[in-house]
Amino acid sequence: MRILALIAACLAAPASAQDLSLTETDTLPRLIDSLCVDIHPLNGCEQVILMSRRDDESSADLVILSDRRLADDPSAPLLVLRNATYNGSMWGMSPSLEEGDGRTVLLRSEQSGIGRHPWFQTLRIGWQEDAFRVLGFGYSSYDRFTSGGYSCSLDYDSGEWSAEATWVDPESEEEQSVAQSGTLDSPAPLLSDHGAFAALPDPCRDVQDLFFDNLP
Repeated sequence: MRILALIAACLAAPASAQDLSLTETDTLPRLIDSLCVDIHPLNGCEQVILMSRRDDESSADLVILSDRRLADDPSAPLLVLRNATYNGSMWGMSPSLEEGDGRTVLLRSEQSGIGRHPWFQTLRIGWQEDAFRVLGFGYSSYDRFTSGGYSCSLDYDSGEWSAEATWVDPESEEEQSVAQSGTLDSPAPLLSDHGAFAALPDPCRDVQDLFFDNLP
């Protein structure tokens, strides 16, 4: 990974050679994660990069570059998505990247550091119909004070979604649960339309509302 390799080279260099350029000084501290993966029809290994925003550290930018070894213009990005995902300032709040199946990348975010209801979100990103799209979406949360929680999963490849929630009835003190599923009525959304604080998809929002309506 080119940025991580640059960091390693800087750390390994003699003290006299450790001065960074102004561009490096501005860019390297903002690096959150980087992944080299074949996610685009172009030959080679695209570089997927997460960087904290320069003007707002509560979110992160997503950048996808073509393979520097094969591209005519390695500096020309395939995608720049500002405010792509949540990025908190504490442990349990940092987004990350992971290689998925079938030439996809998993963009994970979470807020498990503080609060009663930690949450975890995963976007499965891939190239489809001449654009980067959200091919899958997953979200889950739980209540630290009870044994309840809820989750949802949308798979735009199969066109199916599922959601479930569990909670404890305050009167009977028995655990209640509900499971839902259905088919999606829309194609995989464009990744460029996604944002860090975008509303949850309808199936996720519905099960979230159900959970909180039954929370003691």
